[in-house]
Parts: sequence; C-alpha cells; structure tokens
Amino acid sequence: MKRTLFSIAAFLCASFVFFSCSKDDNSTIVDAQALTSFIDVQNANWAVTKDGNGNPDGLGYIASWNTGEITQEITDNGAVWIYYSFDDGNSYELAPSLSRSDENGNIFDFLAESGTINGGYVTLTALKYTGNSNQAPKYTNPRLLVKIVSIPSSLYQ
Repeated sequence: MKRTLFSIAAFLCASFVFFSCSKDDNSTIVDAQALTSFIDVQNANWAVTKDGNGNPDGLGYIASWNTGEITQEITDNGAVWIYYSFDDGNSYELAPSLSRSDENGNIFDFLAESGTINGGYVTLTALKYTGNSNQAPKYTNPRLLVKIVSIPSSLYQ
C-alpha cells in the first residue's frame, strides 16, 4: 500500500512539473552579424574638397565609395566603425580623426563618414595642414587601407 501511494505521489509531482513548464516567450532573436569590408585607398581616389558652389576650398582632399553592407537599418539602429591602417593592414586605428604624414612629408587629419544617401557609402576626408604642398595624400609603400565594420542592432520581434 505504501509503495502504491508513493508511486501515485511521485507520478503527480512529475506531472505537475511537466505540465507547469511551457514556453511563454513568443519573441524571436534575429541572428545579427557584423559585416566587415576593406578598401585599398589608391592615390588616384583623392579629389580636391569643394565649397557649396563647387569651387575648390583649399581645405584638403576627399574620397568616396559605395558599399552595400551599410543599410538604412544599420544607419538608423546599428553602428558603422571605420578604421585606418597606415602599415598595410598590420594594425588599425579607429576613426574619426587621425593625424598622419604621407610619403611626401605632408601632414593630414583623416576623418571618416558613413551613411545611406542613395545606398550605403563611406567618405574619407584628408584635411591638409598649413605648409603642405598642394598634393593629395600619397601612400604607396606601405599603402593606406580602410576597414569598415557594419554592426546591425539585435532585434526582438
């Protein structure tokens, strides 16, 4: 009799635990991944910066690239990190502003911008220092590399 009562009690306890556990959470975690792309900045990529009227402003040089990894969702809710490498990719430094000299001894402040006007883009600006020659930044050996990391936000639906 004790064995039967014990078996019934054990069965009831196990049933209570089994039926009381259920999944209440209807949310789904979107598997978000960071996307990384690289740009090998060529000396010919640089153009003179211009004022609002399209005239050269003498401030420096600019280069732009379209990139599909930067979406409106990433721009609105995620993050884009832009890194510069002045040593062929052995090390990277996070933008926005880095001061470096090029092969000709000219010093530039490097800035970076990203966004999604007419698709994803990255724009680099090299502001020249007073006393620089009127030459765009020149990095041949080692070359100038840019790493772009697009990070979407984690979403719950």
